[in-house]
Amino acid sequence: MSERTSTLTLSDRIQTARKFANLTQKQLADRVGISQTAVHKLECGRSRSSRRTVSIALTCGVDPIWLDTGRGEMSLGGHPGTDPGLAVAESAEGYRVPVIARIPLISWEEAKSYTPETAESHHPENVKAWIPVAPKTSAKAYALEVPDDSMQPEFTEGEIIIVDPTIKAEHNRFLIARTSSDNRCTLKQLIVHGARQYMKPLNSRYPLIEIQDQLIVSGVVVAKYKDY
Repeated sequence: MSERTSTLTLSDRIQTARKFANLTQKQLADRVGISQTAVHKLECGRSRSSRRTVSIALTCGVDPIWLDTGRGEMSLGGHPGTDPGLAVAESAEGYRVPVIARIPLISWEEAKSYTPETAESHHPENVKAWIPVAPKTSAKAYALEVPDDSMQPEFTEGEIIIVDPTIKAEHNRFLIARTSSDNRCTLKQLIVHGARQYMKPLNSRYPLIEIQDQLIVSGVVVAKYKDY
């Protein structure tokens, strides 16, 4: 990648990236999870920085470093703005290697449709935001907001967790799951003791749940994401 620095300002680069992805200001705002006014302020120079530059770059299919600093080349390769999978680059050996990935932040209701057997590499149209992650997750991975304090201190309410439905649910793993008699997914730790299974909250204020029905797993927690 070239080390030359672009003479474009941040506002110029954001506008260039958005047009490169064939997106309107509203479409970009909706996909990143900010207001159209915020995008407008960035493009006209009224806002001189944004903590969402990585999300904006990934949504538009451009290099986050270029968008944030102007250094290097704009394009990551691939079709801009439409491929939510991995961006790739050529290694020194000529291999195509993953650079960064983005996954959708979805609702807990939508999480019910994700299981190892039924999950597809699809991304809902009305996602809250796109979450950048290291490309160790599968293309079926997604993100959720922790809904309550039942898993404190490991997971606090409002934190974003990265979930992969292709990973096997095993003892001590943190799962997004529900039983066949319950239509609501929950975040708990799986405890296997002989022939018995339990869903364990880490907060002692919540009760241990013995699994007496079929356990339907929507994914295993593999990481957390925090945006400042």
